[in-house]
Parts: sequence; C-alpha cells; structure tokens
Amino acid sequence: MASCFFILKQFDDVLVYLKSIRPYFINDDDFNWNFGIACACAGEYKDAEEGLLQVQNEKLKTEYCYLSWLCRTYIMNKKPHSAWEIYINMETSNESLSLLNLIANDCYKMG
Repeated sequence: MASCFFILKQFDDVLVYLKSIRPYFINDDDFNWNFGIACACAGEYKDAEEGLLQVQNEKLKTEYCYLSWLCRTYIMNKKPHSAWEIYINMETSNESLSLLNLIANDCYKMG
C-alpha cells in the first residue's frame, strides 16, 4: 500500500504505513531512503533528515538524488552550512551546478 500511495504522491498516507513498520527496518537502506523522501515530501524534515542519514550504502550516498534531498532537509532544518559542505565536497559538474541552484532557491525560501 505504501508503494501505491508513494506513486499517487499521497505522502501522508505513505507515512502511516512506513511509520508502522519502521522498527523492523531501521537498518535497511532502501527503507530509510524511501522513508526519508516520503517525510521530506510531507514536510516532516526532521524525520526526513534522520531517515536519510541512516542510509549506509556508499553508492547511494554519492547519488545526486540522495545528496539533493539531504541538502533540502538540512536547509529546512535551519542547517544550511551542512548543505553548503556537501556542495563544497562535490566535483565540478552539471550535478554540482544543479545542487548549487537547489541550495540557493531553498535558502531563499527559508529566508
């Protein structure tokens, strides 16, 4: 059901299911990835940051999608310096430019 609601972009409903099974999947990278993104989409940025930071797979942690969501959660949790550190540590590329744009826009939204 959580997958269906995820596809339908009904993230509050996704979280009902994911929160109910979270204790059983606390060390599962795929679960933490999905939980973090669902929380962020529902505006629960503190839980989103916690979920994304529990991802251990180094391959996932270097993907642009992961980094951009993590930066967004940092900014929304009033930790823009952490988002900036992620950008600084990236190699120059189209992805780093996109991340810089995301950081700038989200920081502007947060004031």
